[in-house]
Amino acid sequence: DEASKTKKLADSQAILDTTKEQLAADETFFADTQEGCKVKAGEWSERTRLRTEELAGIAKCIHILSSEDAKKIFERSSTTLVQLSAARVVRSAPRSRRAAIASKLTQLSVKFGSASTAVAAHMLKAGGHFDKVMAAIDSMVEVLRREEQDDIAHRDRCQNADGKNKNDIEDLNHNIKKSVEEIERLEGNIADLKKESDMHRAAIEDTVGELEEILSLRNEEHEAFVRALSDDTRAIEILKSAIAALSKFYKSKRLDSPSLVQGAQEPEYSRDPDKAPETSWDTPDYGGEKSQNTGVLGALEMILQDLENEIKAGRKEEADAQAQYEEQRGKLRKVKESLEQKRNDVDMRSAELVERRDDTEEMKTQLHSELTEQQELTKTLAADCAWVAQHFDSRRDARKAEMEGLHEAKAMLAGAEGGDYDELSIEEASK
Repeated sequence: DEASKTKKLADSQAILDTTKEQLAADETFFADTQEGCKVKAGEWSERTRLRTEELAGIAKCIHILSSEDAKKIFERSSTTLVQLSAARVVRSAPRSRRAAIASKLTQLSVKFGSASTAVAAHMLKAGGHFDKVMAAIDSMVEVLRREEQDDIAHRDRCQNADGKNKNDIEDLNHNIKKSVEEIERLEGNIADLKKESDMHRAAIEDTVGELEEILSLRNEEHEAFVRALSDDTRAIEILKSAIAALSKFYKSKRLDSPSLVQGAQEPEYSRDPDKAPETSWDTPDYGGEKSQNTGVLGALEMILQDLENEIKAGRKEEADAQAQYEEQRGKLRKVKESLEQKRNDVDMRSAELVERRDDTEEMKTQLHSELTEQQELTKTLAADCAWVAQHFDSRRDARKAEMEGLHEAKAMLAGAEGGDYDELSIEEASK
């Protein structure tokens, strides 16, 4: 079970390290993409503004050049030109035909809403050569095509960035939700382990209390034994001294010690009141009160024997009590060591879970930070790409109509050039 937990912890740490590396790479990519989008957005906004102003200027120019007053002034000015140089006329076409083609181009510009066709018509009216006008039309078509490609690239870039941004936000929200759930699960496991650790700690305290209690009882028993041993030993010494003192008399008088097993018979006295009592000795020599001393010495020696037996029994009981105490203490110590080991294991697992919880909290904070960045990118993309959804189709239709007008104008000019509508080729002469 411990090996499985260790492997799971190692796997989780490896996943965390990989996630952090990927997060760092994604943050770098995001920062580069965001900076690129901002630059492109600024460039495109500037291009769009300039293009809009250009079209507005061209439209205003066409309006001014196509007005009735301008036409009358241009007609009058053609009769009052001052010759500044000489030119050799190679070929010429009727002026009415140039005007007719220019008028046709103007009609095409109105029909297709093509500012470029209007510019071509103005160039033709201003005396431009058909080849130059057609080359200008080709340049205009090329510009429109590049503009088309730019719009498509911008649309694709916006769509890709928007799709990735939405996917990233969805993934981040999912990962944040998983992080919150993981933190809640870890918090629950940590709380359970704390309860288990507290339970082991309380059991250890109870075991320590039992050890202290049996030690106190053992000390009390030992102190009682020591006191009893001291008292019995002192009593034996006193008894031995008393017996020795009493026995000394008989030894000094060279008398037999009284029997300690059976005492002498008491003397019988007559009850005759008129007769003196008989003595208990037959000779004048004193031999001691054997009958009385026999009971005293026997009692003293019996007490002495009892005390010696009591000391022997007390020593045995003390040894048995000490052995029983040591056995009980050994068992309680093993229980205490087992509980401490369990508590340490629980505390270690709890510390590991706390570390995982803190790592998950840190990862959740990073995910929130990245989510904020992605939300900011959403705003940037909205500002940069809003026009795509709104104006892409209309701009494409307008370009298509303009290109059709330019192609038709070019075809008209090509047809005129193949017929009798060639423009004058002017060769500059010296003044």
